[in-house]
Amino acid sequence: MLGRRIIYAFFLILAAGTASAADLAITITGIRSADGLVRLAIFDKPGEFPEGEEYAAKDVAARVVAQTVIFRNIEPGRYAVAMHHDENANHEMDFYFFGLPKEGYGFSRNAPVFFVAPGFEEAAFTVPARGLQISFEVRY
Repeated sequence: MLGRRIIYAFFLILAAGTASAADLAITITGIRSADGLVRLAIFDKPGEFPEGEEYAAKDVAARVVAQTVIFRNIEPGRYAVAMHHDENANHEMDFYFFGLPKEGYGFSRNAPVFFVAPGFEEAAFTVPARGLQISFEVRY
């Protein structure tokens, strides 16, 4: 009887663990060329956004017009996304000599950019247990 309860509790723990993960689908629109990579980073800590240690990151081949990237098994919670269209695939944002980006960039919720990247709260959204689909546009 005790053995059966332990096995039952074990399966409940496993089921609870898998039920808490969600998928986050991110659609990026306005990609101007198929050159390079689309680089995305998800942040769950306000102090890290947009250039610190990310919660999850992906690089995918760029496609013209729109790109959807799915992050699987994301823990439900509050996140912000930063993206970069790395057209020359050198894995860094390139800038003109006066500090303006040469390559495309974007943030979740189409958070506005005024000389500096937006703060976490301007770009933040909540991923529920059932998952979420968001979209935003690349700026060049």
